[in-house]
Amino acid sequence: MSNENFNKDDVVSTPEEYYFSRSKNQWLMVSDMSDTHVRRAFKRLLRMIRLNQLVEVDDVAKNTIYQVKITEELGKIKAHCEEIRKVVDE
Repeated sequence: MSNENFNKDDVVSTPEEYYFSRSKNQWLMVSDMSDTHVRRAFKRLLRMIRLNQLVEVDDVAKNTIYQVKITEELGKIKAHCEEIRKVVDE
């Protein structure tokens, strides 16, 4: 396998996948998850398959991930504004 040459054309780009973390209450990019968290998520997924608790992707609002990101960004902006207010008030 290591002796084989691969062309860039042979590699298929896949879209980034997200996973909803119940403990963090936010969507995470799977590529950013540690091995331990991926294994835990995979076990959860298998359990959901076994219990027939999966939902179709079309049933989930496609903007959910972006709404969460926007909400997180707004929180960061508000925190930054609060820091600026503290400095101005001093």
